[in-house]
Amino acid sequence: MSTLRNPDKIARHPAKALHINGADLPNLGRPWTKRDVHTLRAEKPAWLTDARRRRAAMMAAAAEAEGARLDAELTRLGYTAPDEGTADQGFLYIDGALIHLQHAAKCTEDDADSAAWRRWPKSMAAVEDYDDGSEDEDDYWT
Repeated sequence: MSTLRNPDKIARHPAKALHINGADLPNLGRPWTKRDVHTLRAEKPAWLTDARRRRAAMMAAAAEAEGARLDAELTRLGYTAPDEGTADQGFLYIDGALIHLQHAAKCTEDDADSAAWRRWPKSMAAVEDYDDGSEDEDDYWT
């Protein structure tokens, strides 16, 4: 028994549902239905696997380009300190750099955080270790 409520209903975004680019979606000569998408997910034909790999490679390249852009923006903004591997650098230097980067490059907090991990991995890890190693906040004040 199918789990689809209305399998003959037209699929609104079949390429998105299949995790492929629209150009890789074959022309059926009719609109794609939910049943078509469901069947392809179950069958996993070779062309679908190849299309998914192409999309994944394209997305990885785009993420790499965005990372390089943000790294260049950090340099342009003057944040060129080497990675000291200390939590102090993370709290006193990198946090300010990330806020500045978000405003200057109009990027999200997650993208800025990824840029910091690329540039200062040891200090970012030290901050994470510092946060993870702290005692329970409730016990701190007693």
